[in-house]
Amino acid sequence: MTFQCQTSDLGSAASYRQDQVTSAEILAANQRHSRPDPRTVLLVIFVLNALVMSRLPIAITFLVAGIALLALLSTRCYSWVLGFLAVEGTWIACIYFFPKIWPNAFTAFLMVLGYWMIKLCTVGGLAGYAIKAIVPGELVAGLRSLRIPVAITVPLVVLLRFIPTVFREYRAVREAMSLRGLQMGWRALFHPLHFLEMVLVPLLASCARTADEMTAAGMVRGLGSTICPSTLKQLRFNRLDALWILTLIALIALIPYSDHLAILSGGFK
Repeated sequence: MTFQCQTSDLGSAASYRQDQVTSAEILAANQRHSRPDPRTVLLVIFVLNALVMSRLPIAITFLVAGIALLALLSTRCYSWVLGFLAVEGTWIACIYFFPKIWPNAFTAFLMVLGYWMIKLCTVGGLAGYAIKAIVPGELVAGLRSLRIPVAITVPLVVLLRFIPTVFREYRAVREAMSLRGLQMGWRALFHPLHFLEMVLVPLLASCARTADEMTAAGMVRGLGSTICPSTLKQLRFNRLDALWILTLIALIALIPYSDHLAILSGGFK
């Protein structure tokens, strides 16, 4: 009687563990289908950056900026979307509107500056999408499946982990300044060196400590090992990957006709 009760308890425990694992796998699969493969994201970033920083007409840059905006919207990080729109709108105004309203040497300088800064900001928007869309564990699994050397895999993963940490540390420094009554507000525009002194010194110290901790954690987890370990991340090609590939093909097909694209009149071609 006791043996039957113990057997039934073991069976129920085993079935519970099986159901628990199955639920976790279903949740992981649902989260996995909501974002593309990290290898696809790296390909997209490489191709789009090459198109933006090339000598193609600026219409290609605007198309890539629109793609970056839609990609950021898909991550539901609306604060980044608003910041991206504000920065891009500022440089568009420097290129197309200020020279028409007030034509002089200064607005000509702003037009040239805006031409290069809009390219850099577009690249920054794509980088922001990569930070939001790529999970470091999946990136490691994808790069190891491609037989990428450890010397390339480790810096990419550490960089992906380190950039969000820098933003968190910056917010922590600003909050500490506010608690101590050192928040400068608009006065920081007139005293930039004093602002950098109060923000940059504690930020660099915190980032250096965080970098040491991340390096130690990565070494403990075997990130720099030459032996390829097994992974629990099952990477598969999904609909988002197909959508990105089709977007790249369509954008590359537009390159021969880019000289005839006129998104905005005036400015650079």
